[in-house]
Amino acid sequence: MYRLNVVIYHTRPAQQISLHQACNAQGIFNVRIADNLIIATTLLARRRAPDLLIIDHAMPSADGKALLQHLSLTCPSTALLLIGQPRPAHLDIAQQARQKGLWVVNELAWPLSMPALQRTLQRVGGSRHKPAVSDFQTVMMRAHAH
Repeated sequence: MYRLNVVIYHTRPAQQISLHQACNAQGIFNVRIADNLIIATTLLARRRAPDLLIIDHAMPSADGKALLQHLSLTCPSTALLLIGQPRPAHLDIAQQARQKGLWVVNELAWPLSMPALQRTLQRVGGSRHKPAVSDFQTVMMRAHAH
């Protein structure tokens, strides 16, 4: 069975853990965590590029620009999943990614919807991805997402 290769780039440990657990709940276990741009670009430059990069929609604009530039040069076929909301008056990472020709597979808000995550993973993995369980609704309460 094909296993999705996922990188989560988020600076908040609580969100890292929630996203990692959400992937695990969907049967995705090859998950790597990056909490800064250097680690994220290192993980993207590996021999096997990730199938999915999960990032914070509200990341600082400079990091977002650098990450998208690196992604477009090293692994343009990697799908992007943006979590949360973009900051007002800051870079809209999803829009910038689309302008660079990158595949923004989805944009999800907190609290993270497990059915929406499942559909996103199925889009990335196609018929190769078989979800573990489909009855979960959320991973965390909205109050804990900030």
